[in-house]
Amino acid sequence: MHHIAERLQTYRQLTYSSPESAGVLIGERRGAHIIISDLSVPGDGDIRSRCRVDRRGAHHQTKVISSFHQSEGTAQYIGEWHTHPEDHPTPSAIDKLSWSKNLDTGSTMVLIIVGRQSIWLAKKEKQAIEQCLTES
Repeated sequence: MHHIAERLQTYRQLTYSSPESAGVLIGERRGAHIIISDLSVPGDGDIRSRCRVDRRGAHHQTKVISSFHQSEGTAQYIGEWHTHPEDHPTPSAIDKLSWSKNLDTGSTMVLIIVGRQSIWLAKKEKQAIEQCLTES
């Protein structure tokens, strides 16, 4: 996940004018393990402001489909990432509501929030969200 973390760091909101960014996480499920191998990044169609992001661009779904086909079915959508304009991010009420409504799957999903100094990482299983780490 090291190269993924480096890519996520490029979207940190380090200035007042930096908008929130968001994308999807792509990877593989290997038994109890989830391997993040790629991600989608902000692009056309996304709505972005300082304290809000709405991932609407069709390129996110296109990336998932392309990854699935290129990997012969092993790479798949495994979660979501976005940024927050805070040093050590925590999920907002809007984040929790969105995850509850939109990530209702039978599979474990990965959730990442990128802050200015650390990354918040959690897994979602059914309706339970469990923080895994905060990494500086």
